[in-house]
Amino acid sequence: MARNIRDIAKSAGVSVATVSKVINNYPNVSPETKRRVLDIIREEQFIPNSTARGLVKGRSMTLGMFLTTGLTHPFFVNLMVGMESALKDTGYDLIYLAQIDWNPEYSLVRHCLSRNVEGVIIFGFQRDDLNFEEMLQSGIPTIFIDMDMTGPRAGFVTSDNIDGVKKAVRYLTGLEHRRIAFISGLLDSYVGKLRLEGYRQALREEGLPDLQDYIATGDFTKESGYQAMQTFLQLAEPPTAVVCSSDMSALGVMEAAKEAGLSIPDDLSVMGFDDIELAQHLQPPLSTIRQDCSTIGSQAVRMLHELIHHPDFSPPELVVPTELIVRHSCGPCRK
Repeated sequence: MARNIRDIAKSAGVSVATVSKVINNYPNVSPETKRRVLDIIREEQFIPNSTARGLVKGRSMTLGMFLTTGLTHPFFVNLMVGMESALKDTGYDLIYLAQIDWNPEYSLVRHCLSRNVEGVIIFGFQRDDLNFEEMLQSGIPTIFIDMDMTGPRAGFVTSDNIDGVKKAVRYLTGLEHRRIAFISGLLDSYVGKLRLEGYRQALREEGLPDLQDYIATGDFTKESGYQAMQTFLQLAEPPTAVVCSSDMSALGVMEAAKEAGLSIPDDLSVMGFDDIELAQHLQPPLSTIRQDCSTIGSQAVRMLHELIHHPDFSPPELVVPTELIVRHSCGPCRK
């Protein structure tokens, strides 16, 4: 069995450079030579080393990813489905850059260079978390997910958060709800601010009052949804419907409502945001706003590929549409 590319070159009677050209599918190799080299590669069961190919091409064929959400988070799992398909198409591998140091001396740029990645995807951070300005000015191709940061070689992809929440509110007003509460995500986050803005825009468009008592600040978790619903239940006029910034916070709302003896959707309508796998299995199944996580993931990889290979490619600012998913957690207002 051939141990390296030099063994293949010796057996084929060609130069190492010629074998490299065959492995990397360069066109300037005669069909006869290409066939001879490939036959020997098969006979010798030789597996070309990706690092060696990268050295020939001047590329590592590796992308990096920084994230703060857990690897088992439902949103990230769905994101990876889309990333995987695009990675297969582009021939790149993806590595998780886990060793983030939160001290002021830490440098994203140095981390990327030390891992020899050609580009990076950044997800789950807020603007002030790290020195992203250094990243933007570094020239390292970068795609942010759910953070509207751009630079000479950096763009972003996100869902249409404003329109998503507006769809939820419009659907509930169509069911004659007028007391519609909202549980936001973290308001220092990009999507948290946009979803709150979508709620307020929808209230104005539907002619409903913007009441502070009907707005609770959450953090996308079940616990924050549960606590917010307990607060709403103390109001003289509790909401008849609640729009949540995540399916997990909607789960908390449903739990608090049921503990208070409310029936969903007879006494309270609940709308989520995300459409995680769990949503359809709740009792009742959760109506929600679906994010197209697979498209977000695949587009993040494809846009990063374009930034790497085409210096003139304009850094993208992609907003992916959402979809209203109607199940059984929302019903006509009975009050």
